[in-house]
Amino acid sequence: MPSTHHCQRCKLPLSIDVSLANLSKVQANLLTSGRNGYGKGQLKNTDLGNEPFIPEERLNLLQNASKNSSTQATLSRKLYDTTDSFVILPQFEQQDEDEDEGLDDDNKALSNRLNTLSNIFDILSSKNEIDYPVCKDCAQILLNQMKSQYDRSSKERDVYIQFLQKLQNKQSPVVEKSQESIDEIDRLKKQEKELLDELMSLEHEKSELDDEIKDVQDVIDSLTLKEQMFFKDENKKELEVRSFLKERDTIKAEYEFNLTQLDRLRKTNVYNDTFNISHDGPFGTINGLRLGSIDSCRVPWQEINAALGHLVLLMATVSSRLNLKLQGYRLKPMGSTSRIEKYERDLSNPSKPKVTILEVYSSGEYQIERLFTHSKLDNAMIALLEIVSQIATKLKELDSNIDLPYKMSKDKIGDASIRLSSKTANEEWTGACKFLLTNAKWILAYSSAHIPSR
Repeated sequence: MPSTHHCQRCKLPLSIDVSLANLSKVQANLLTSGRNGYGKGQLKNTDLGNEPFIPEERLNLLQNASKNSSTQATLSRKLYDTTDSFVILPQFEQQDEDEDEGLDDDNKALSNRLNTLSNIFDILSSKNEIDYPVCKDCAQILLNQMKSQYDRSSKERDVYIQFLQKLQNKQSPVVEKSQESIDEIDRLKKQEKELLDELMSLEHEKSELDDEIKDVQDVIDSLTLKEQMFFKDENKKELEVRSFLKERDTIKAEYEFNLTQLDRLRKTNVYNDTFNISHDGPFGTINGLRLGSIDSCRVPWQEINAALGHLVLLMATVSSRLNLKLQGYRLKPMGSTSRIEKYERDLSNPSKPKVTILEVYSSGEYQIERLFTHSKLDNAMIALLEIVSQIATKLKELDSNIDLPYKMSKDKIGDASIRLSSKTANEEWTGACKFLLTNAKWILAYSSAHIPSR
Protein backbone atom coordinates (compact mmCIF):
# COMPACT_ATOMS: atom_id res chain seq x y z
CA MET A 1 0.00 0.00 0.00
CA PRO A 2 1.48 3.40 -0.91
CA SER A 3 2.48 5.68 2.00
CA THR A 4 -0.22 8.35 2.60
CA HIS A 5 0.11 8.68 6.38
CA HIS A 6 2.80 10.35 8.53
CA CYS A 7 3.94 9.86 12.08
CA GLN A 8 2.33 12.55 14.28
CA ARG A 9 5.50 12.92 16.36
CA CYS A 10 8.39 12.79 13.93
CA LYS A 11 6.35 13.63 10.78
CA LEU A 12 8.01 10.86 8.75
CA PRO A 13 5.99 8.84 6.22
CA LEU A 14 4.57 5.57 7.47
CA SER A 15 4.13 2.22 5.89
CA ILE A 16 0.77 0.84 6.93
CA ASP A 17 0.75 -2.82 7.88
CA VAL A 18 -1.26 -5.08 5.63
CA SER A 19 -3.40 -6.16 8.57
CA LEU A 20 -4.76 -2.62 8.87
CA ALA A 21 -5.55 -2.41 5.21
CA ASN A 22 -8.04 -5.29 5.31
CA LEU A 23 -9.88 -4.62 8.57
CA SER A 24 -13.20 -6.26 9.02
CA LYS A 25 -16.18 -4.49 10.54
CA VAL A 26 -15.71 -6.29 13.84
CA GLN A 27 -12.03 -5.38 14.00
CA ALA A 28 -12.78 -1.73 13.28
CA ASN A 29 -15.41 -1.66 16.02
CA LEU A 30 -12.94 -3.17 18.47
CA LEU A 31 -10.39 -0.48 17.66
CA THR A 32 -12.78 2.48 17.90
CA SER A 33 -14.90 1.34 20.83
CA GLY A 34 -12.26 -0.33 22.91
CA ARG A 35 -11.33 0.75 26.48
CA ASN A 36 -9.05 3.78 26.64
CA GLY A 37 -5.70 2.69 27.75
CA TYR A 38 -4.39 6.15 28.36
CA GLY A 39 -7.00 8.83 29.11
CA LYS A 40 -6.95 12.54 28.53
CA GLY A 41 -5.01 14.59 30.95
CA GLN A 42 -2.72 11.71 31.82
CA LEU A 43 -0.07 12.35 29.24
CA LYS A 44 1.23 15.89 29.03
CA ASN A 45 4.53 17.27 27.92
CA THR A 46 5.37 18.08 31.53
CA ASP A 47 4.57 14.48 32.50
CA LEU A 48 6.52 12.96 29.62
CA GLY A 49 9.65 14.75 30.72
CA ASN A 50 12.05 16.06 28.07
CA GLU A 51 11.44 15.93 24.33
CA PRO A 52 11.84 12.38 22.92
CA PHE A 53 15.25 11.42 21.57
CA ILE A 54 15.32 11.09 17.75
CA PRO A 55 18.39 9.67 15.96
CA GLU A 56 20.27 12.14 13.80
CA GLU A 57 19.61 10.35 10.50
CA ARG A 58 15.89 10.18 11.23
CA LEU A 59 15.87 13.87 12.27
CA ASN A 60 17.48 14.87 8.96
CA LEU A 61 15.02 12.71 7.10
CA LEU A 62 12.17 14.42 9.01
CA GLN A 63 13.39 17.90 8.06
CA ASN A 64 13.74 16.96 4.39
CA ALA A 65 10.32 15.41 4.38
CA SER A 66 8.80 18.53 5.96
CA LYS A 67 10.32 20.75 3.26
CA ASN A 68 9.53 18.55 0.24
CA SER A 69 6.26 17.01 1.31
CA SER A 70 3.29 18.14 -0.77
CA THR A 71 0.87 15.66 0.66
CA GLN A 72 -2.11 16.72 2.67
CA ALA A 73 -1.32 17.17 6.39
CA THR A 74 -3.03 14.87 8.74
CA LEU A 75 -5.82 16.54 10.66
CA SER A 76 -5.07 17.22 14.28
CA ARG A 77 -6.99 15.37 16.86
CA LYS A 78 -7.95 18.69 18.47
CA LEU A 79 -10.24 19.46 15.54
CA TYR A 80 -12.39 16.57 16.55
CA ASP A 81 -14.50 16.17 19.60
CA THR A 82 -15.40 13.04 21.46
CA THR A 83 -18.92 13.48 20.17
CA ASP A 84 -17.57 12.28 16.79
CA SER A 85 -16.64 8.92 18.25
CA PHE A 86 -19.53 7.39 16.44
CA VAL A 87 -18.55 7.11 12.77
CA ILE A 88 -20.47 5.26 10.18
CA LEU A 89 -17.91 2.94 8.65
CA PRO A 90 -18.33 1.42 5.24
CA GLN A 91 -20.25 -1.76 5.34
CA PHE A 92 -17.69 -4.48 5.13
CA GLU A 93 -20.44 -6.96 4.33
CA GLN A 94 -21.42 -4.77 1.42
CA GLN A 95 -17.78 -4.72 0.35
CA ASP A 96 -17.69 -8.55 0.49
CA GLU A 97 -20.79 -8.60 -1.65
CA ASP A 98 -19.16 -6.11 -4.03
CA GLU A 99 -16.07 -8.30 -4.26
CA ASP A 100 -18.26 -11.31 -4.89
CA GLU A 101 -20.03 -9.41 -7.62
CA GLY A 102 -16.60 -8.43 -9.02
CA LEU A 103 -16.50 -4.70 -9.16
CA ASP A 104 -13.84 -3.37 -11.41
CA ASP A 105 -13.19 -0.04 -9.71
CA ASP A 106 -10.16 -0.97 -7.49
CA ASN A 107 -9.06 2.59 -7.08
CA LYS A 108 -12.38 3.51 -5.46
CA ALA A 109 -12.03 0.65 -2.98
CA LEU A 110 -8.49 1.75 -2.08
CA SER A 111 -9.68 5.31 -1.40
CA ASN A 112 -12.44 4.01 0.84
CA ARG A 113 -9.96 1.96 2.86
CA LEU A 114 -7.68 4.95 3.28
CA ASN A 115 -10.57 7.12 4.46
CA THR A 116 -11.60 4.39 6.87
CA LEU A 117 -8.10 4.27 8.35
CA SER A 118 -8.03 8.07 8.65
CA ASN A 119 -11.34 8.01 10.50
CA ILE A 120 -10.09 5.27 12.80
CA PHE A 121 -6.91 7.25 13.58
CA ASP A 122 -8.95 10.39 14.27
CA ILE A 123 -11.27 8.55 16.65
CA LEU A 124 -8.33 7.02 18.48
CA SER A 125 -6.61 10.42 18.73
CA SER A 126 -9.74 12.04 20.14
CA LYS A 127 -9.96 9.41 22.87
CA ASN A 128 -6.29 9.51 23.92
CA GLU A 129 -3.53 11.98 24.63
CA ILE A 130 -1.56 10.55 21.69
CA ASP A 131 -2.06 11.65 18.14
CA TYR A 132 -2.25 8.64 15.79
CA PRO A 133 -0.66 7.24 13.73
CA VAL A 134 2.87 6.93 15.13
CA CYS A 135 5.89 5.07 13.89
CA LYS A 136 7.46 2.14 15.68
CA ASP A 137 10.33 4.14 17.15
CA CYS A 138 8.03 6.87 18.44
CA ALA A 139 5.73 4.20 19.81
CA GLN A 140 8.65 2.67 21.70
CA ILE A 141 9.58 6.10 23.06
CA LEU A 142 6.01 6.65 24.18
CA LEU A 143 5.99 3.26 25.85
CA ASN A 144 9.16 4.10 27.73
CA GLN A 145 7.73 7.43 28.83
CA MET A 146 4.52 5.79 29.94
CA LYS A 147 6.46 3.21 31.89
CA SER A 148 8.48 5.96 33.59
CA GLN A 149 5.32 7.88 34.39
CA TYR A 150 3.74 4.71 35.70
CA ASP A 151 6.70 4.12 37.99
CA ARG A 152 6.51 7.71 39.30
CA SER A 153 2.78 7.38 39.84
CA SER A 154 3.29 4.11 41.71
CA LYS A 155 5.84 5.73 43.97
CA GLU A 156 3.56 8.72 44.53
CA ARG A 157 0.70 6.34 45.31
CA ASP A 158 2.85 4.53 47.87
CA VAL A 159 3.75 7.86 49.49
CA TYR A 160 0.06 8.80 49.73
CA ILE A 161 -0.76 5.40 51.19
CA GLN A 162 1.95 5.80 53.83
CA PHE A 163 0.76 9.33 54.67
CA LEU A 164 -2.83 8.09 54.97
CA GLN A 165 -1.71 5.31 57.28
CA LYS A 166 0.15 7.83 59.43
CA LEU A 167 -2.94 10.00 59.65
CA GLN A 168 -5.06 7.02 60.61
CA ASN A 169 -2.53 5.93 63.24
CA LYS A 170 -2.43 9.32 65.01
CA GLN A 171 -3.67 9.49 68.57
CA SER A 172 -7.27 10.46 69.48
CA PRO A 173 -6.42 13.83 71.18
CA VAL A 174 -5.66 15.22 67.77
CA VAL A 175 -9.11 14.10 66.62
CA GLU A 176 -10.65 15.58 69.74
CA LYS A 177 -8.72 18.76 69.17
CA SER A 178 -9.97 18.81 65.60
CA GLN A 179 -13.50 18.32 66.89
CA GLU A 180 -12.97 21.14 69.35
CA SER A 181 -11.70 23.29 66.51
CA ILE A 182 -14.79 22.40 64.51
CA ASP A 183 -16.99 23.26 67.49
CA GLU A 184 -15.08 26.50 67.95
CA ILE A 185 -15.58 27.27 64.28
CA ASP A 186 -19.30 26.56 64.63
CA ARG A 187 -19.44 28.75 67.72
CA LEU A 188 -17.58 31.53 65.95
CA LYS A 189 -19.91 31.21 62.96
CA LYS A 190 -22.88 31.42 65.29
CA GLN A 191 -21.31 34.40 67.03
CA GLU A 192 -20.58 35.93 63.64
CA LYS A 193 -24.24 35.50 62.69
CA GLU A 194 -25.33 37.08 65.97
CA LEU A 195 -22.90 39.93 65.47
CA LEU A 196 -24.13 40.40 61.90
CA ASP A 197 -27.70 40.48 63.16
CA GLU A 198 -26.67 42.97 65.81
CA LEU A 199 -24.83 44.98 63.17
CA MET A 200 -27.95 45.03 61.00
CA SER A 201 -29.98 46.13 64.02
CA LEU A 202 -27.44 48.83 64.82
CA GLU A 203 -27.40 49.99 61.20
CA HIS A 204 -31.18 50.17 61.28
CA GLU A 205 -31.00 52.07 64.55
CA LYS A 206 -28.31 54.31 63.05
CA SER A 207 -30.58 55.02 60.10
CA GLU A 208 -33.40 55.94 62.47
CA LEU A 209 -31.02 58.08 64.52
CA ASP A 210 -29.80 59.78 61.33
CA ASP A 211 -33.40 60.61 60.45
CA GLU A 212 -33.98 61.84 63.98
CA ILE A 213 -30.77 63.88 63.85
CA LYS A 214 -31.92 65.37 60.55
CA ASP A 215 -35.24 66.32 62.12
CA VAL A 216 -33.46 67.76 65.15
CA GLN A 217 -31.06 69.62 62.86
CA ASP A 218 -34.03 71.09 61.00
CA VAL A 219 -35.49 72.18 64.32
CA ILE A 220 -32.09 73.62 65.33
CA ASP A 221 -31.85 75.50 62.02
CA SER A 222 -35.35 76.86 62.53
CA LEU A 223 -34.53 77.87 66.11
CA THR A 224 -31.24 79.38 64.96
CA LEU A 225 -33.10 81.46 62.39
CA LYS A 226 -35.62 82.52 65.02
CA GLU A 227 -32.75 83.28 67.40
CA GLN A 228 -31.08 85.44 64.76
CA MET A 229 -34.34 87.28 64.15
CA PHE A 230 -34.79 87.65 67.91
CA PHE A 231 -31.29 89.04 68.36
CA LYS A 232 -31.85 91.31 65.38
CA ASP A 233 -35.02 92.67 66.97
CA GLU A 234 -33.26 92.77 70.33
CA ASN A 235 -30.37 94.77 68.85
CA LYS A 236 -32.84 97.09 67.17
CA LYS A 237 -34.68 97.59 70.44
CA GLU A 238 -31.37 98.00 72.25
CA LEU A 239 -30.40 100.73 69.79
CA GLU A 240 -33.78 102.36 70.31
CA VAL A 241 -33.36 102.12 74.09
CA ARG A 242 -29.85 103.55 73.88
CA SER A 243 -31.11 106.35 71.66
CA PHE A 244 -33.93 106.96 74.13
CA LEU A 245 -31.52 106.88 77.07
CA LYS A 246 -29.19 109.23 75.24
CA GLU A 247 -32.07 111.57 74.54
CA ARG A 248 -33.24 111.16 78.13
CA ASP A 249 -29.76 111.98 79.43
CA THR A 250 -29.64 114.99 77.15
CA ILE A 251 -33.02 116.18 78.37
CA LYS A 252 -32.04 115.40 81.95
CA ALA A 253 -28.82 117.36 81.54
CA GLU A 254 -30.77 120.23 80.03
CA TYR A 255 -33.30 119.94 82.84
CA GLU A 256 -30.58 119.96 85.50
CA PHE A 257 -28.90 122.88 83.75
CA ASN A 258 -32.20 124.72 83.62
CA LEU A 259 -32.81 123.88 87.29
CA THR A 260 -29.38 125.22 88.11
CA GLN A 261 -30.11 128.31 86.10
CA LEU A 262 -33.49 128.61 87.79
CA ASP A 263 -31.93 128.25 91.22
CA ARG A 264 -29.32 130.77 90.28
CA LEU A 265 -32.01 133.10 89.00
CA ARG A 266 -34.07 132.49 92.11
CA LYS A 267 -31.09 133.33 94.22
CA THR A 268 -30.33 136.29 92.06
CA ASN A 269 -31.45 139.57 93.67
CA VAL A 270 -32.91 141.49 90.82
CA TYR A 271 -33.06 144.56 93.00
CA ASN A 272 -29.34 144.37 93.62
CA ASP A 273 -28.76 144.11 89.87
CA THR A 274 -31.18 146.93 89.19
CA PHE A 275 -29.95 149.14 91.99
CA ASN A 276 -26.24 148.55 92.41
CA ILE A 277 -25.26 150.70 95.41
CA SER A 278 -21.56 151.03 96.12
CA HIS A 279 -18.95 153.70 96.78
CA ASP A 280 -16.20 155.38 94.86
CA GLY A 281 -13.77 156.98 97.28
CA PRO A 282 -15.66 159.66 99.22
CA PHE A 283 -18.71 159.29 97.00
CA GLY A 284 -21.61 156.97 97.36
CA THR A 285 -22.70 155.55 93.99
CA ILE A 286 -25.87 153.97 92.65
CA ASN A 287 -25.56 152.14 89.33
CA GLY A 288 -22.18 153.82 88.89
CA LEU A 289 -23.55 157.35 89.35
CA ARG A 290 -21.89 159.48 92.04
CA LEU A 291 -24.11 161.27 94.51
CA GLY A 292 -22.35 164.30 95.98
CA SER A 293 -19.53 166.63 95.16
CA ILE A 294 -16.40 167.89 96.88
CA ASP A 295 -14.13 170.81 96.20
CA SER A 296 -11.33 168.62 94.99
CA CYS A 297 -13.58 166.63 92.66
CA ARG A 298 -16.51 168.39 91.18
CA VAL A 299 -19.34 166.09 90.00
CA PRO A 300 -21.62 167.40 87.25
CA TRP A 301 -25.19 168.04 88.27
CA GLN A 302 -26.40 165.82 85.44
CA GLU A 303 -24.76 162.84 87.18
CA ILE A 304 -26.04 163.92 90.61
CA ASN A 305 -29.58 164.36 89.27
CA ALA A 306 -29.46 160.92 87.62
CA ALA A 307 -28.24 159.34 90.88
CA LEU A 308 -31.09 161.06 92.78
CA GLY A 309 -33.57 159.76 90.18
CA HIS A 310 -32.34 156.15 90.76
CA LEU A 311 -32.63 156.66 94.53
CA VAL A 312 -36.25 157.89 94.20
CA LEU A 313 -37.06 154.86 91.99
CA LEU A 314 -35.48 152.55 94.58
CA MET A 315 -37.57 153.95 97.41
CA ALA A 316 -40.74 153.70 95.30
CA THR A 317 -39.95 150.05 94.50
CA VAL A 318 -39.22 149.08 98.12
CA SER A 319 -42.36 150.81 99.43
CA SER A 320 -44.38 148.98 96.81
CA ARG A 321 -42.76 145.63 97.75
CA LEU A 322 -43.46 146.30 101.45
CA ASN A 323 -46.98 147.43 100.53
CA LEU A 324 -46.23 150.58 102.46
CA LYS A 325 -48.33 153.70 102.01
CA LEU A 326 -46.11 156.67 102.73
CA GLN A 327 -47.44 159.26 105.15
CA GLY A 328 -47.61 162.73 103.56
CA TYR A 329 -45.47 161.86 100.57
CA ARG A 330 -45.79 160.36 97.13
CA LEU A 331 -42.80 159.46 95.02
CA LYS A 332 -42.71 160.36 91.34
CA PRO A 333 -39.63 158.66 89.81
CA MET A 334 -38.93 160.46 86.55
CA GLY A 335 -35.24 159.90 85.98
CA SER A 336 -33.07 163.01 86.28
CA THR A 337 -36.16 165.13 86.96
CA SER A 338 -37.81 163.03 89.66
CA ARG A 339 -40.22 164.66 92.07
CA ILE A 340 -41.78 164.11 95.48
CA GLU A 341 -45.31 165.20 96.17
CA LYS A 342 -45.72 166.47 99.74
CA TYR A 343 -49.22 166.49 101.20
CA GLU A 344 -50.01 168.97 103.99
CA ARG A 345 -53.23 170.04 105.72
CA ASP A 346 -54.69 173.20 104.24
CA LEU A 347 -56.22 175.32 106.96
CA SER A 348 -58.24 177.26 104.42
CA ASN A 349 -59.68 174.09 102.90
CA PRO A 350 -59.51 171.18 105.36
CA SER A 351 -61.25 168.75 102.95
CA LYS A 352 -58.52 169.02 100.40
CA PRO A 353 -54.82 168.60 101.34
CA LYS A 354 -52.23 171.02 100.17
CA VAL A 355 -49.83 169.48 97.59
CA THR A 356 -46.29 170.76 97.29
CA ILE A 357 -44.04 169.54 94.46
CA LEU A 358 -40.49 168.96 95.64
CA GLU A 359 -37.97 168.71 92.82
CA VAL A 360 -35.28 166.13 93.54
CA TYR A 361 -32.79 167.70 91.16
CA SER A 362 -30.93 170.97 90.62
CA SER A 363 -29.26 172.75 87.77
CA GLY A 364 -27.76 175.84 89.45
CA GLU A 365 -24.28 176.69 90.55
CA TYR A 366 -23.21 175.92 94.05
CA GLN A 367 -22.76 179.59 94.91
CA ILE A 368 -26.27 180.49 93.86
CA GLU A 369 -27.74 177.49 95.67
CA ARG A 370 -26.09 178.43 98.88
CA LEU A 371 -27.80 181.86 98.82
CA PHE A 372 -31.11 180.33 99.81
CA THR A 373 -31.35 178.56 103.15
CA HIS A 374 -34.48 176.64 102.30
CA SER A 375 -33.97 175.80 98.68
CA LYS A 376 -36.11 173.27 96.80
CA LEU A 377 -33.33 170.68 96.72
CA ASP A 378 -32.84 170.86 100.49
CA ASN A 379 -36.58 170.35 101.03
CA ALA A 380 -36.56 167.42 98.58
CA MET A 381 -33.54 165.85 100.31
CA ILE A 382 -35.21 166.23 103.74
CA ALA A 383 -38.41 164.67 102.33
CA LEU A 384 -36.37 161.82 100.85
CA LEU A 385 -34.68 161.27 104.23
CA GLU A 386 -38.13 161.21 105.88
CA ILE A 387 -39.35 158.60 103.39
CA VAL A 388 -36.33 156.38 104.15
CA SER A 389 -37.12 156.75 107.85
CA GLN A 390 -40.76 155.59 107.28
CA ILE A 391 -39.55 152.54 105.37
CA ALA A 392 -37.03 151.74 108.14
CA THR A 393 -39.84 152.00 110.70
CA LYS A 394 -41.94 149.54 108.65
CA LEU A 395 -39.06 147.07 108.51
CA LYS A 396 -38.56 147.44 112.26
CA GLU A 397 -42.17 146.39 112.73
CA LEU A 398 -41.52 143.28 110.62
CA ASP A 399 -38.27 142.40 112.35
CA SER A 400 -37.24 144.08 115.55
CA ASN A 401 -33.65 142.99 115.05
CA ILE A 402 -33.20 145.25 112.06
CA ASP A 403 -31.05 148.29 112.70
CA LEU A 404 -29.81 150.60 109.95
CA PRO A 405 -26.13 151.56 109.98
CA TYR A 406 -26.82 155.29 110.27
CA LYS A 407 -29.47 156.93 112.43
CA MET A 408 -31.72 159.49 110.78
CA SER A 409 -33.37 162.43 112.48
CA LYS A 410 -35.04 165.32 110.68
CA ASP A 411 -32.37 166.70 108.34
CA LYS A 412 -29.45 164.75 109.74
CA ILE A 413 -28.13 161.27 109.08
CA GLY A 414 -25.18 160.04 111.04
CA ASP A 415 -24.59 163.57 112.45
CA ALA A 416 -24.23 164.91 108.90
CA SER A 417 -26.69 167.41 107.46
CA ILE A 418 -28.48 166.47 104.28
CA ARG A 419 -28.98 170.18 103.43
CA LEU A 420 -26.94 171.80 100.74
CA SER A 421 -26.62 175.40 102.05
CA SER A 422 -24.03 178.03 102.67
CA LYS A 423 -23.43 176.73 106.16
CA THR A 424 -22.75 173.13 105.03
CA ALA A 425 -19.52 172.12 103.36
CA ASN A 426 -19.63 170.09 100.24
CA GLU A 427 -17.74 167.29 101.96
CA GLU A 428 -20.39 167.04 104.74
CA TRP A 429 -23.26 166.98 102.27
CA THR A 430 -21.43 164.40 100.16
CA GLY A 431 -20.92 162.26 103.30
CA ALA A 432 -24.61 162.56 104.22
CA CYS A 433 -25.54 161.39 100.70
CA LYS A 434 -23.17 158.44 101.07
CA PHE A 435 -24.79 157.52 104.43
CA LEU A 436 -28.24 157.78 102.82
CA LEU A 437 -27.24 155.39 100.04
CA THR A 438 -25.81 152.97 102.62
CA ASN A 439 -29.09 152.86 104.57
CA ALA A 440 -30.97 152.45 101.28
CA LYS A 441 -28.76 149.44 100.40
CA TRP A 442 -29.58 147.78 103.74
CA ILE A 443 -33.29 148.36 103.21
CA LEU A 444 -33.03 146.93 99.67
CA ALA A 445 -31.14 143.83 100.84
CA TYR A 446 -33.63 143.01 103.59
CA SER A 447 -36.75 143.64 101.53
CA SER A 448 -35.52 141.59 98.55
CA ALA A 449 -34.33 138.62 100.67
CA HIS A 450 -37.03 138.36 103.36
CA ILE A 451 -40.19 139.93 101.97
CA PRO A 452 -41.97 137.83 99.32
CA SER A 453 -43.06 139.61 96.21
CA ARG A 454 -46.73 140.05 95.54
